[in-house]
Amino acid sequence: MGWAWLILLLVTYPWLLGADLASDTLASSSLVFFISGTCLIAPCRRLKRWQAILFAACVGFLFEARRPIPDGALALSLVAVSIFLSSNRQLTRNTPGMLRAAAIVNVGACLVWFVASSYGAAVSVADLAGHLCVQLLLAGVVGTIGLIPIALTQNSALDRLGVPPAPDMP
Repeated sequence: MGWAWLILLLVTYPWLLGADLASDTLASSSLVFFISGTCLIAPCRRLKRWQAILFAACVGFLFEARRPIPDGALALSLVAVSIFLSSNRQLTRNTPGMLRAAAIVNVGACLVWFVASSYGAAVSVADLAGHLCVQLLLAGVVGTIGLIPIALTQNSALDRLGVPPAPDMP
């Protein structure tokens, strides 16, 4: 099914919206519940490569739409990650691999977002470094914990659409 990535994006959007709303409640602390990287794990396991790339680009642009970040910085990094994950599906075929990938991808994407959004900020490096450590820790924890419900929702939608698991070799 060629439109599976778009339907999957619609299924994933409530999770992205919930993370944005939770981030808005923590706006005074400048912490963001970052789950954009976690949302890529199940689609990269099940969708064809071009569908996973479109899904990753849309997730990245949805995050960038609400944050002060240079256009395409996060979206292009998520596209690169989706190309890597869809080329190496054997890394995410078991649960420990999926949890590890969710933590690594979410922390890496959060690092890209943080660096892109803080470029040119009038804040001292010590303050940025401290805030970066806390934000990356939160992204790792939220990414790992959030994988199970997000992936279950995405896999349920893909099962209803009749999308079989993609082969290990693209």
